[in-house]
Amino acid sequence: MDQNVAKAGAVTVLAAGLGIGGLAVLHNSQQLDYEGKIVIGASNAEYYELASQYQEELRQYGVQVNIRRTVRLNDKEGHSRMRPLEGRILLRALVDDDSGVTAGFVKGALVGSLQGRLASEKQKGRHAEYSKLRSVGRLFHEPVWVFTRGDLPVTTLRDLKGKRILIGARESGGRGIARLLLRANNVIDKENAIFLDEDLMADASPLLSGAADAGIIVVPADSDKIQALLRVPGIRLMDFTPEADAYANRFPALSKVVLRQGAVEFDPLIPSADITLLSTSVALVVRPDMQPALVSLLAHAVVHNPKPGFDKNGDPVLFYRAGEFPSANDPEFEVAPDARVVYKSGELPVVLKSIAPRAYSLHVPFSYTAFISDHVGTLLGAIGILAIVLPLTRAIPSLYVWMIRRRLVYWYRHLKALERKIDARGPDYDADAVQAEFDRIDSHVRVMRVPAYYSNQLYDLRGHISLVRQRLTGRSEPMRMAAE
Repeated sequence: MDQNVAKAGAVTVLAAGLGIGGLAVLHNSQQLDYEGKIVIGASNAEYYELASQYQEELRQYGVQVNIRRTVRLNDKEGHSRMRPLEGRILLRALVDDDSGVTAGFVKGALVGSLQGRLASEKQKGRHAEYSKLRSVGRLFHEPVWVFTRGDLPVTTLRDLKGKRILIGARESGGRGIARLLLRANNVIDKENAIFLDEDLMADASPLLSGAADAGIIVVPADSDKIQALLRVPGIRLMDFTPEADAYANRFPALSKVVLRQGAVEFDPLIPSADITLLSTSVALVVRPDMQPALVSLLAHAVVHNPKPGFDKNGDPVLFYRAGEFPSANDPEFEVAPDARVVYKSGELPVVLKSIAPRAYSLHVPFSYTAFISDHVGTLLGAIGILAIVLPLTRAIPSLYVWMIRRRLVYWYRHLKALERKIDARGPDYDADAVQAEFDRIDSHVRVMRVPAYYSNQLYDLRGHISLVRQRLTGRSEPMRMAAE
């Protein structure tokens, strides 16, 4: 019997634990946003190519990655139109709950340009909003290229005062960085210079024709545009050597890189001397409310799909250094904690690594895998509690027996005390009080109910009550069983 009670108790506790856990998984995975979907904003070819690699990597874990180049947003007049997911448009989309965009590639120094003494109060407000985004890592260099007409003696950005400067389309990310650097040198639009909201074309025709004096672009070194511009005769690439360290100190999102003599071509020699450039680095940022499981998976895709060190022609990419990117060191955004874990270990959490692919193959919704991954600590704690509780269920039979016997022993104790009074029969012996106490014990025991398994012990008690009754009445008749 005791063994059966123990088994029943163990099964009950285990079933209750599993039931509560299952209900918790079901309820929370439905109530919380555990949809296995990431929408990445990728405006240019370099970003799109990386996003496509992430898309392929994450498919095996049951995560759907959608890549978007544009988003529908309202302009200043309140008209809704499609805008390229680039620069501050991308940042607006990432903080807009209705845009559907959850991740995107952001140029370094773009958000940093919205703070400090050079920023307006409106820009500082935007910085407070955009800085809430979380980084999944820095991905590759994007140098700042300042091309000028070959006949202009331009050695610093200050020399661009009074000049016509191509700073990029209004919606480009490079435009904000160009304006920051020019403003830092007191080169101000419509005050002492003319900013042209256009991109410098690959043939440098605006510079060669005299329509513009300089052009600033922020793109990777292996882009077709840069490779073409570096070979256009009649234009110059500005050298930041004298002030490069100062820029890097002043603007933490900037670093310096050196384009070595002959790094592009040896014949003709391009460049003809070493040129120091400023460089940003692209960050992959996500919304702060992205689920930890998705952040971990996205970080894993980033770590295991770095931008290659060779371009599409098989030539080494300028400024590439093995192991430098992707990097969890981000000077502008806080790196998501779950992404840091992946960078440190190089691996996914155990649940995502082992369960997610199998769950996807079995067509189990990603929401269940994500919930288990995010709450694995709680679930392990619950299992630990069960591991402690289950052995304790062996004490249930003993506890049950003790509770039954305690009721019987209680009346045995009163009966024994009454019997001692009868044996003593001292001068203050009160026969009526003794009889009343006896009647009280007898009446309570007669209505007592115990499980059938313990009926023999109850009848033993009632038999002993009959013995005491004989002593009270002084009769020597045989003991009667209390069944009458």
